[in-house]
Amino acid sequence: MNIWFRLQVNSNKNGLYAVCYQMLKNSLEAEEVVQDSFVKLWQAKEKGDKQSKAWLYQVAKNQCLDLLRRRQHEMKYQQHNLLNEKTVRSACDELLNAELSDHISSAIEELNEPYKSLIVLREISQLSYQQLADVLNLNVAQIKVYLYRARSTLKQKLTDMK
Repeated sequence: MNIWFRLQVNSNKNGLYAVCYQMLKNSLEAEEVVQDSFVKLWQAKEKGDKQSKAWLYQVAKNQCLDLLRRRQHEMKYQQHNLLNEKTVRSACDELLNAELSDHISSAIEELNEPYKSLIVLREISQLSYQQLADVLNLNVAQIKVYLYRARSTLKQKLTDMK
């Protein structure tokens, strides 16, 4: 296996998985997206293109967004079953769940793009401003403004949930 590719996998797999898991909330799907992203990186390398870390994260983010769109479509058909399941659960069972984690995840999920991606990529994957700009096709000044707005919106959503 190519040393460059092995280095890319070893240095990016954990951060990439964290981003995918945060977006998808499903470890198996997150692992699949990470693997598919590395396959695309390998294919790009085979064509002679050495892609950057930002490119790799953008590929993974786009795959996550595609999965989320498919999920939304499937959820329309499953809403009836989900409502019945929620009715059956007792209030005590819901309180036993990790409330803080749920509140934060819910608040992040409610954010619109690019705010949601910015929070996940910056706060969880800790991408630099320049890497964020590359992934989201924005300039660094826009990243700073959008990140400020995303954090403010997230803070307000968490305050409203109290």
